[in-house]
Amino acid sequence: MKKRVVIPAIASFAVAGLVGCSSESADPSSPISLGEKEIQSSEIAYVNVADAKSHLSRYRHLVVNSWQLSDSISDTSKTASVAIDSTLQKENFAVDADVVVKDDSAYTVASAGVEGDGLAWMVQVENGSIVYSWRENASAEWRQFVSEKVLNKNALNNVRVERAESIVVVFVNGKIIAAFRNEIKGFSKLDGKLTIGFDTKDTSKCHCENGRVERIDIENVDEIPSDTVAVDSVDVPEDTAFVVKDSVTTKWIAEWNFNDSLDVGLDATGNVHNATIGEGSVPTVDGIARFDGQSGFLVKLAKDIGINDFVVEARVKPTKFGTMQNIVVAEPPGRGVDGWQLRIDEGVLTVHLRDTDKDGDDWTVFPGKRMALDEWCEIRLERNADSVKVFQNGELTVVEGYRGDLTQMAYDWAIGYDGMQQNFHDRYFVGEMDYVRFGQFTGFSAGSVAAKTRKPLAAWEFNEPTFVGLDRMANNSTRYVVGSPVVADSTVALDGRSGLQVNLSKVFKRNTFAIEARVKPTRIDTIQNIIVAEPPGRYGDGWMVRLDEGVLTVHFRDEEVDSTKWNVLKGKAVALDEWTNIRVERAADSVKVYQNDSLTVWAATKGDVSQLGYNIGIGYDAVNQARHNRFFVGEIDYIRYYGL
Repeated sequence: MKKRVVIPAIASFAVAGLVGCSSESADPSSPISLGEKEIQSSEIAYVNVADAKSHLSRYRHLVVNSWQLSDSISDTSKTASVAIDSTLQKENFAVDADVVVKDDSAYTVASAGVEGDGLAWMVQVENGSIVYSWRENASAEWRQFVSEKVLNKNALNNVRVERAESIVVVFVNGKIIAAFRNEIKGFSKLDGKLTIGFDTKDTSKCHCENGRVERIDIENVDEIPSDTVAVDSVDVPEDTAFVVKDSVTTKWIAEWNFNDSLDVGLDATGNVHNATIGEGSVPTVDGIARFDGQSGFLVKLAKDIGINDFVVEARVKPTKFGTMQNIVVAEPPGRGVDGWQLRIDEGVLTVHLRDTDKDGDDWTVFPGKRMALDEWCEIRLERNADSVKVFQNGELTVVEGYRGDLTQMAYDWAIGYDGMQQNFHDRYFVGEMDYVRFGQFTGFSAGSVAAKTRKPLAAWEFNEPTFVGLDRMANNSTRYVVGSPVVADSTVALDGRSGLQVNLSKVFKRNTFAIEARVKPTRIDTIQNIIVAEPPGRYGDGWMVRLDEGVLTVHFRDEEVDSTKWNVLKGKAVALDEWTNIRVERAADSVKVYQNDSLTVWAATKGDVSQLGYNIGIGYDAVNQARHNRFFVGEIDYIRYYGL
């Protein structure tokens, strides 16, 4: 058997937008015994946890094998073994298992390819630590990573090891405990067997007697293609013990500090990016600029600010919230041009990015944290070629992956308003600004990982009376209104002759998704559409969420599988004149429907309903079918559409 070797210690590195540094680890005077050789957990190249999380956000996960084994703490006999097929022959994977260990000796959670000729890996627990071992092929030496002692003996622990390209991330009980670089050279596919609860690395040792696996999933980990919409990443909290306390000094290219009352928009850096009044007037008192909701600055586009890797800082105090309130934006007036925006949407700080080569006309939106009225907030946006971070008063509220090049700009920038005077909305900031700065990105600031929130792909929340069909996520707003939908008190009232039509876009052409809605019907009819992607005839893919005689129903159709028939899933009756919360989840293998958080439908899925060809209807039949009107009568608080 080959001897074990240890990953060499590395002081720091950067890969795919990550910043990695050696981190504090276990006491190096306390080596962990691994039988043939003692290695120390300090001999590892740790990756900044926040940046590892950002890296993982660019990957999606699919469970390809799953086992539910023993639930008895005394039963150590439950194991499993399967031949490795094409679904497992991937360099990137994840093992997610619920494990109980009885003592400090080694126990193998899972292994793959050990007796084969190609790549092989093992996930073990030993002496309270997670041990991840791998080799590149049968002639290569085994290497290992050993975590700190984090497992509780004789208790159920959730262990997850995930590899995404050159980064391996280790989770215990839902928290990231370590992330490190894991380069594989001369990669060859896995062959042989996948084992659960034992391994075949050394036939004289079982590594199976002192523990058990209760449940385990094996997942494929695939990078999200750059030409598809982003999907929600794994929702986990992180332990921040390994976050590097680095210090980043930004080289400022422009700074508007509003200290000169005679030239309020003066660029304090001397680089002559002076802001001029674009609309209204902006007075300054004691170095504080005041925006009244009818004013703002223009900044001429220049080569040195039209960059892809940048930092924006601002100190602002909003005194009134609105639908869209620009702080500073490099925003085109239409389509076909790159841009970015830092603004407040209904009290929530948001960042919008668009690389037109990758995104087309769509924006990618990153919501941060809700701001407070009449209170100062210090904001820092850090953008490099494939990641985004946002800090609010020192708290990291956004950390996401975003690949793209934003340098194809063609229009001037604006501070405090929409300098391109676009229709539908005014986009004025109302409040005070202390400063706005723009600089060259030189590295990420340290900070704990932001709390994960599910980000919708589209959200119609009906908070804007003058723009009934506004999508908070920026890309799927609608002006196609039938009848007279009325927005009042943040809901839309539909009278049985009204509805909204949303243009079909790529975000809806997907097979797995979730829909959330809050509705209050005030009349029962035969068919009442809530939101539908419904073809106008007997043929074509489609789906519907609607009320049939007061009962919530969900309809799916894949024309290739179902021909002209609909798969109809019936939930429960919805109460008149009362609010009902609805969530419909179409996953790869099941459909679930929740009404007021109660599961009312759970059925297997079949087919692919992504080949849509017609517009989306909210509250009515958007393709005007003749048999019935299908109008919803009542109020809708919101409809949100998510990727799964």
